[in-house]
Amino acid sequence: MTLQSVLVILVLLFALKANAQVPPANKYDNSSFPEDRKAIELLSRKNDSTRFNNDDYIAVGPEGRISYGFDEWKKGFQEEGATFKSAKPVPGTTILRIYNGDAAVKNFVLDVVFATTKGDFPIRVVRTETYIKQKGKWYFVAGQGTRVLSKEEYDEHMKR
Repeated sequence: MTLQSVLVILVLLFALKANAQVPPANKYDNSSFPEDRKAIELLSRKNDSTRFNNDDYIAVGPEGRISYGFDEWKKGFQEEGATFKSAKPVPGTTILRIYNGDAAVKNFVLDVVFATTKGDFPIRVVRTETYIKQKGKWYFVAGQGTRVLSKEEYDEHMKR
């Protein structure tokens, strides 16, 4: 078996496992700072510029587009003729870690459907969001979404 074959098998095994992963039970502290957790969850549901601190926000979408600020992020969707139709967290995938009571990282899997001019476009995204607390208030400062390929998409890519 060649080195290339071994690498392909390892990558395939990892990719197939990644689709079904959920956080290990009791590995992460999911209970400290309970009031801050509530505030971050409420903040993460808002979809307007008030959740950002002076537009101090950088986003990387699943397509790789970098947006510097909320208005640029919003403009990117308008340019593509896309809007969010729905976004639903996959149960059991959320990890919210809070550090020193003033910084937080949230990881989760999200099923998203975009409405586009060519019809609905459903994708699954692994999200990482970063939050900071300043003057007693939480702000969303960075977001990164990585699209999860279906097995068919992955297999097609590996044929190339």
